[in-house]
Formats: sequence, structure tokens, C-alpha cells
Amino acid sequence: MYKVKPNYFFIPLFVIITASAASYFAETGRAWYKTINLPDWTPSGSIMVLAWTIIFILSSSSLLIIWNRYASERNFRVIIILFVLNAFFIVGWNILFFSHQQLGLAFFQAILLMTNLILLIFLIWRFSPLAAYLLIPYSLYVMFSTVLSFNVWVIN
Repeated sequence: MYKVKPNYFFIPLFVIITASAASYFAETGRAWYKTINLPDWTPSGSIMVLAWTIIFILSSSSLLIIWNRYASERNFRVIIILFVLNAFFIVGWNILFFSHQQLGLAFFQAILLMTNLILLIFLIWRFSPLAAYLLIPYSLYVMFSTVLSFNVWVIN
């Protein structure tokens, strides 16, 4: 009989908690966000929600691959720490940008998130190119969001 591993429950739960926390802090600044200047190329809220939903699904899949196949590898703990830091950076960006309206600090937080993602992809690639590929759309979106954050900061 096949036994379901607890990480199939806990990893998606961790991702859902991260997404919920980020969403909560984004919601706290929604009224303020509607009043600031945004570049013309700013995606709509529904596009951002769709993008982040896909990103969270792909990230969960990447983490599950690493956890299930490569837990005994030398860099496993570092990779897990980077995934946890990634969650803090995502939530932290939402706190800085939406809750505290600290556009400059949010931009630098986005740079930390991007750095974290590059390290994750680099470390994961050696073990599982598939798990690394799953993070590439995320990194591309974070690059876009970092440029957007910078532009919002500059025009406000």
C-alpha cells in the first residue's frame, strides 16, 4: 500500500500560508495603491493574481521535487532555507510596499527576492534541471516586478 508523505500536505500548506499573508498585506494598502501614479504598462490586478497563482503552483512543485528526491544531498538544507527566505521576502515586500508605503525599501526587498531566486535556481540546477526550470517563470516575473517597483518609486 502506498503511503502519502507528509510533505505533500505541509509544502502546499506553507505556500498557501505565504500566499495568504502576502495577499492580506496587499489588501491593507489597496485603497492607497489606487491613488498613486503607476506606469502605463502596469498589469491589472487580475493579471497579477493569475501570475502569482501560477508562480506559487510552480514553486510548490519545484520544492516537492527537491524534497522528495534530493533530501540527502549536501546542499539540501541551504535550498530549504532559501525557499523559506523566499517566502519572507515575498511577504516582506507586500508589507513594505502596501502596508507601509515604503516604495524604496520595497524595491530593495525585490532585489533581495531576485538574488534569492537566482541562488535557488543555481543550487537546484545541479540536482534537478526540471525543478530549476519551474522557477524560471517566477524569476522572470520578479525581474519584471522589480523594474515596475523601481518605476513606481521614481514617479511617486
